[in-house]
Amino acid sequence: MAYSVSELVQNLNNAIRLSSSLSRIEIEGEIVGYNGPNRNGHIYFDLKDEKANIKCMMFASKCTYEYKQIIREGAHVTLYGSLNYHQQFGLSFVFERVSESGEGARMRALLELRRELEELGMFDEMYKKDIPRFPRTIGVITSLTGAAVGDVVTNAKKNDPYIQIIVAPALMEGEGAAESVASAIAAMDELSPDVILLTRGGGSKDSLWTFNERIVAQAVFDCSTPIVSAIGHDRDKSLTDDIADHYESTPTGAALFLTEQNKDLLSFLEDAPEVLTDLMERNIRDKRSRLKEYYSAVRYSSPENRLYRKKKDLEKYRMSLDGSMRQTLERRKNTLDKYSVSVPHMMDLSVKRASGRLDNFIGKLEGLSPVGRLKSGFSYASDESGKNIRSISGVKPGDALNIRVLDGEIHSTVTGTDSL
Repeated sequence: MAYSVSELVQNLNNAIRLSSSLSRIEIEGEIVGYNGPNRNGHIYFDLKDEKANIKCMMFASKCTYEYKQIIREGAHVTLYGSLNYHQQFGLSFVFERVSESGEGARMRALLELRRELEELGMFDEMYKKDIPRFPRTIGVITSLTGAAVGDVVTNAKKNDPYIQIIVAPALMEGEGAAESVASAIAAMDELSPDVILLTRGGGSKDSLWTFNERIVAQAVFDCSTPIVSAIGHDRDKSLTDDIADHYESTPTGAALFLTEQNKDLLSFLEDAPEVLTDLMERNIRDKRSRLKEYYSAVRYSSPENRLYRKKKDLEKYRMSLDGSMRQTLERRKNTLDKYSVSVPHMMDLSVKRASGRLDNFIGKLEGLSPVGRLKSGFSYASDESGKNIRSISGVKPGDALNIRVLDGEIHSTVTGTDSL
């Protein structure tokens, strides 16, 4: 008897539901071809690994907000559900729950830890300590079996042969590595070197994961000694790199960074004797030149030289004064000679002019004098009180008058007045 296609599909689904290896199982893989929920809210994508892939779907009723945050292109997830063979779309895996798995889960945990530490301020620049410019002692925390310790010692000694290096061995990867590194940081901090270098060579992401552990991040943050992180990878910086006071990508780079200033200082000290000798010689030459200047200045200002210069000045002033006095006396003599000739003539002329002006003034005064008027036949009338009579209005008949003439007074009485 032949089965219809729908009967075969039904039998296949029944067999899937009865099989413990095909129904209510978990599968793990990477999400590909995901473009978000469709218009009905259902989710479709393919789940693949290195060898195969399978179509997967989740009904909208099962898709919570948390699941939507997990489902994304490229995510590594674990799906819980069952196989199903649809009459039109064929075989697919219908899942009810989803969780991150493998690398995806670990990266999400790392991001959550990073956000938590950032909220605590552990990445803030205000907490970072200054790296000493000229460290004398470097505390190195690394594995004794790795190449990092040799690279650090070789390059540090190359820049500064006198640098002291203290090594605190610690596990760099594997079980117990985080605790080992945190303990080594605390122990090295007790020794109080100038700076601590936490370092290891490069490796895979798994081998470097120790430096993303919270216990290591906290130990770096709590360390009172300045700490440099050089984990040997530059593609993905760890939490330790971001919390440390300074970051270098390789052990070699860190060793050179910490001793570069020492190298410059040693180079300067090596050249110092020659530089100091040159400075001293130039200083001596300068002091000699200034001494000569001071000696010349002292000689110039000595009492003997000053007296000599004053004597010269006095001689010059004496000669100048003699000549000036002779010239002044000559000018005065010439002036007097000139005045001796012109003064008598000028005096005669002045006397004549003054006499003429005097005669003129006398004539004018005589013309204005009352006596002069009397000589001309005029007379003056006054009342008994001596008040001058200037108008007929000043008298009346019977008034006594005194009339002044040249040689005396006439006493009269007013008998009447006539107007002119």
